[in-house]
Amino acid sequence: MKCVRCGLTIRGDVNEYICDDCTKFSKVVLNIFQDVHNHLENTKSIDPDTNKLLQLLSDSTFVTSKNPQTAIFYKISNYIVSQAFSGRLEISEDELNRNVVTTRSWSDALKIFEELNLIRIRFERYERIIMLTEKSSKFAMQYLSATTLSEIGVRKRLAHIYAGYVLLYILSKVAILSPGLSNRSSLPYNQIPRTQWVTLMFLWMKAYEKNELFGEEEFRKFVSRRRIPSATRGKIINALQAMDGRSTQGMIKNINFDKGERKFTFEDYVLIEMDRIREVVRERER
Repeated sequence: MKCVRCGLTIRGDVNEYICDDCTKFSKVVLNIFQDVHNHLENTKSIDPDTNKLLQLLSDSTFVTSKNPQTAIFYKISNYIVSQAFSGRLEISEDELNRNVVTTRSWSDALKIFEELNLIRIRFERYERIIMLTEKSSKFAMQYLSATTLSEIGVRKRLAHIYAGYVLLYILSKVAILSPGLSNRSSLPYNQIPRTQWVTLMFLWMKAYEKNELFGEEEFRKFVSRRRIPSATRGKIINALQAMDGRSTQGMIKNINFDKGERKFTFEDYVLIEMDRIREVVRERER
């Protein structure tokens, strides 16, 4: 049997099932998405310094930006935020082709942004025109007074939040996949972003279950059982060692060696935020 969400294979009488890890993680994903979505729909402030859930999203995009399957979402996010910073509300498809390098089609990716009400699309002489919504422009509008020196850092951080929101939405679609149903059509390119799902399942659930640290070996075993290639696993470990949220991720505050094995310690805010999410899940399940 193969888990339809993470790919974990076990012996059994049916072809597909949902593993226990995915069942637990799916609840967390759906609750986090509900909180983030409500916040971005109803507030004018998008500040990771005051909303730690947004910081968690920003710090989780390291698993997206370098992965060929999902990099397109980070690239589009980065470009849209940069245009919003410039005060532009429309982007032509030609501009997108020139500034966002990808071999993938635009249709599936842009559909995700449209479903989140981040953009609207109109057609003009057989060309798409991407129109930024108010929801998108407010990502940048609150920082338009930023100085030139800080603008690049702020823009990059906002792009991480923006991309994290898009990734979380895709993960929320994975979280409702069921065995035996051909419902992958709801996913962009009909693909499960398995590396993202498995990596964040390990990291978020470790913190959610009150673990302050984890070892490289337990991470290796977890992702290997779900057939994540060793080269990909190595890239993730390297990214986790880049302890700077402005560049890669900020979930890890310290790395130590214990008997030759790397041990990663979570930033305090990750544990505090997961404590809050755990209470939210309990409250909603009552």
